[in-house]
Amino acid sequence: MMGMIGRPSRGGFALVAVLWIVVGMSALALAGGLAAREAVASSRNRADGADAAWRAEGCLERARAAVAEALRAPGSELPGLTVWARMDRIIAESNLLAGTGCDVRLRAAGAALDVNMVPEDGLRRFLRAAGARESAVDSLADALADWRDEDATPRPLGAEAAWYAANGLRAPRNGPLADGREVLYVRGWNRLPGIDSLLTVDPGRVPLNHAPAAVLAALPGFSMEAAARLGEMRMRGDAVRDLAAFPGSLSPGARDEILRRYPEFVAAATVEPDAWIVQARVGVGTPPAVSVVEVLLVRAAARAAVVRRRTWTE
Repeated sequence: MMGMIGRPSRGGFALVAVLWIVVGMSALALAGGLAAREAVASSRNRADGADAAWRAEGCLERARAAVAEALRAPGSELPGLTVWARMDRIIAESNLLAGTGCDVRLRAAGAALDVNMVPEDGLRRFLRAAGARESAVDSLADALADWRDEDATPRPLGAEAAWYAANGLRAPRNGPLADGREVLYVRGWNRLPGIDSLLTVDPGRVPLNHAPAAVLAALPGFSMEAAARLGEMRMRGDAVRDLAAFPGSLSPGARDEILRRYPEFVAAATVEPDAWIVQARVGVGTPPAVSVVEVLLVRAAARAAVVRRRTWTE
């Protein structure tokens, strides 16, 4: 009896071994299940993404058909009141898009400010009109100039790579911005809510009847009074039909400001959009896989031609 005390039990070892095998098999099954679930989710996301892309293409084609239909229909050809000038409102009411679930948006080219080409005086007027504090305007303008220029020497109120590194932030591009949203990386600009929606990197004349007040303020010789005057006209459903006639509706001081820089003003502004940016966005699944397709349309007689196309996912 005493000789059996301390002798290893083969049954105990076998039980432990079986338990470890069961644990191992359970772990393998769990890992396999997780891998399979991830594979299924990944496959579903790809399928949702492909579905969203096809649907976005379909929505875009519906929008293009609506544009073509509108251009073929008889309508006013008075400057500022043409079918082309009213295309955003026409498409919003089109039967070709009603009830389809398509999220299609039209934006007049030039209605956002070209952040790479705006002169410094226009940039400061833009910032004031966009709601920047007067004490911050020069700092914001210098910071953007330092982000774009090629040197490493900061302007008096600007910031170069050393400042961004010290604050753990992305270094300046030292070149033209690649996208209007990039401005949110520039020191101080992210404190202006929605500022990136007013900016672009695409050149183009500013359409007086479509651009927001902050973008209008950046035009050469354009005063706050001129921007307010345009706002009043839009409230009445009126439109600027002639660039040369518009200054006559202003006070002598505001009129003289435009006339002093009139050649620059007429080169930078237009009464009708030179082009329309058409964007179709569709989301599929939960969480949604979002696909966006965007084209730039220019008028070619009685039709609209695509001169640029972009696609991306969100």
